[in-house]
Order: sequence, then structure tokens, then C-alpha cells
Amino acid sequence: MQQILYLPRNGCALHGSLQTLLGLKGVVPVVHGTAGCAYQNYLAAHSGAAGENSLYAEAVPGTAMQERHIIFGGASRLREQIKNVVKVVEGTLYVVLNSCPSAMVGDDVDAMCREAQEQGTLVVDSLSAGFHGDVHYGYGKVLSDLFGSLEKILGLNPALEGEQASKADFPVVNVFGILPKRDVYYKGDIAEIARLLSGANLYANTFFNAEAALPQLARAKNAALSIVFGRWGLEAAQKLESLYGVPYLQLESVPIGIEASKEFLIAVAEKLAFSQEQHSSLEEFLEREAKRYRYYLSSLTEILYELHAGRKVAIVADESRVRSYERFLRETFGAKVQTAVITDFFATETDTEDDERKKLGGIAENLYFTQDSSEINRLLSFDESDVILASSLEASAAENRETPLLPVSYPIAGFAALTKTHVGINGALTLAEEYVQSLYKKNGNRI
Repeated sequence: MQQILYLPRNGCALHGSLQTLLGLKGVVPVVHGTAGCAYQNYLAAHSGAAGENSLYAEAVPGTAMQERHIIFGGASRLREQIKNVVKVVEGTLYVVLNSCPSAMVGDDVDAMCREAQEQGTLVVDSLSAGFHGDVHYGYGKVLSDLFGSLEKILGLNPALEGEQASKADFPVVNVFGILPKRDVYYKGDIAEIARLLSGANLYANTFFNAEAALPQLARAKNAALSIVFGRWGLEAAQKLESLYGVPYLQLESVPIGIEASKEFLIAVAEKLAFSQEQHSSLEEFLEREAKRYRYYLSSLTEILYELHAGRKVAIVADESRVRSYERFLRETFGAKVQTAVITDFFATETDTEDDERKKLGGIAENLYFTQDSSEINRLLSFDESDVILASSLEASAAENRETPLLPVSYPIAGFAALTKTHVGINGALTLAEEYVQSLYKKNGNRI
């Protein structure tokens, strides 16, 4: 039976593809759909992606399909739009995205792109219409399609072959599973993962940063390894493995804290078969990081004792993040997750809620799977947690219960996040500060 969702936080596959492409510097998406397709993505990001409150989506080129295009097809309109976009919008790569209307009409997007390629235009396509899935699916789908089109891209821009190898002083490792804009602290998270990998003398190919994206995409096919955090991005890693033989390592979640960071780097080292010398260098790096981590965290010892840090908490986030936050809070503060709400799980015939519960293995006393804001707020109203880690959609529930809200998941409104992270060593220290601040609020700012 179909169910109406109230304020769902997961957009469609097209939005996931759009957000991914907009995070790739120099890449220009072209939406073959109605004017509202891209604008709805803008509204969602503008209201809930911290630090992303720009007019980027209003500038997304598109065919603005009308009723006549729905009836008679819009392929000719797309052909015209590709020519116009290349003339007026500067980019190193143009990616055409179809939409629900153009997919249902059956417009041959691939044929229009081939025509443009024959004229020397660096344009490819990704068929990620909204009804195929949600934002998480769109992220993996568009990256997979880009890697599947790499030979076309390199054929139209041969100079990339040399450019992509220019930073190969260390083994290259591709990083997937941290979604641009969907993971609200993705910029800082990616930077911290890259910092940790550099400590193992590895070059992190992260795609979403200040560098031009096209050389990074080309560099991916010669990587020594692809890392996938969680479920999302696995399709892209598998595409690189099938086409170019790049092995991948899938991890349950991003690391938060010293122990999780150690396990992450050791798993990478084992997958890459580090030499004894490389292992020694990694151990030295981890010892330095552990010493620094303990130095800062030890400053909280007395405060944590007086605040009774081992509180009950509630977490509302994607599965990967719930795993990360639960482990860090439990191991560091002795906190217990009273309620966990997984917002990115969708039951299928082969992947049921019962299977997911078994996989999560008692991660919370009360475990739920929904992205319906009304249902989540109802669940939190019965919760007895002292701190809620969630999104801005849970702010009213937290306020009604007079419980501090620690913003960790999409959407987040009211502040910008540029370099902030909760991942790795630096992120764990930031999270520890925020958790202590939440406990102070719970105590009425009194010890």
C-alpha cells in the first residue's frame, strides 16, 4: 500500500545526480526536463544544505520542456540546447541528465550527445531520471556513468591522459560514499579523509574539492584502490573495477575517533599489501595522531565526569552515519543510543527491514526506518534521550521535549559549514566539544 510522506528529506535520483555534478568543479549539468526539475533541487539545497545557500541551481542549463515536447518528443529541443549551452556556459565537461518527462517520452538522449561528440563537444549523458530512485542512487549512478564514458572523454581531450598522472607521487586512492550537499559537512569530511590517507602516504582522489574535476575523474581509472563508505557509491567503484581493474574496499561507515581511524587506515594498508617499511611509517603517523587526540580529549575528563556523559541519545541520519555516531559516543562517553532512525533504507524483496535489523546488531534500543518527518517527530516524542543528533526537521520535537539538538544530518538550516567535520580525528574533537555543549544545555548551563 502506498504511503504519503510528510516532509521527506530524500529527493529523487535526478536531484542526487545534479548535486553530484554541481560539486565537480568545471562540470556543467544540462537537464533535459521541465523548468521545475532543477528549481526544486535548488529549493531543497537552499533551505537545508549548510554552506550551500547560493543560486547555483537557478543557473543550471536545461531544455525547459513544454507540453508540446511531452506529446511529440523533445530530442530536437535538446540538440538545440546543447549547442547553446556550449556557447554561453564555460565548462570542461558537459553532462546531460534526463528526467521523468523525457524518460517517459523516450527521447534518445544518448543519440543527441553522440551528435555533439562528433562535432568535438565534450558532452556525455547519464540516464538518471527521478523515478529510478532517490538522491543516494543518483549520486552513484551519475559517477558510474561518468566512469563508463571515460574513454569518450579522453578521446575528445587527449591531454587528460598526461594531466591525470601528474600527481602520482603516491598511490592514488578513490574515495566514494561522502555525498556532496546530502552529507552536510561533506567538504570538511572529505578533507579529513584525505588528510588521514596522506598520513599513510596515499593520495586521496576525492573529486569534490577546489581542484578541476576532469583530471580527477580521469585519474580514477589508474588508482590503486577505491574506498566506499557505506552503501552509496558502490556502483561507481564496481564500474571502475569492471572496466579498469581497480579493486575496491567497502566499509560500513566513515571513521570517527582514533580507534575507528586506526581501523580504517589498517584496512586500507592490508588491502594494498603495504610493505614493512610502509607499515612502520603508518604506525608512526597513528602514534602521533593518538598522542594529539588524547592530549585534547583529556582536557574534558573532569567535565565529563561532572556532567555524567554516559547519557541516552537519539540519532536520526543515514545508516552509515548512525553507525559512526553510535560507536563514537558509546566508546568515548559511554553513551547509549535509545532511539535510532535510519532515513536512507528502502525495503525491497531482497533487502527487508528484518535483514537490516540483524545487520545493525542491536545498535539502538529502539530502531526505526523512515524518512517521514511526521513519523520521526512522533517517535521522538516518546523518546527519553538527553541529546538528539538529527536534522533541523527534528528541531520542534527537540524543543517540545526541552532536549538539546545536535545537528548532524540533512537538512540543516541556520548556519554555514565550510571546513567543519565530524569525521576522523579532527572531526571527533569537534563532535566532542559539541556533545559537551549539549550536556551543558541539558543541565541548564550548570554543572
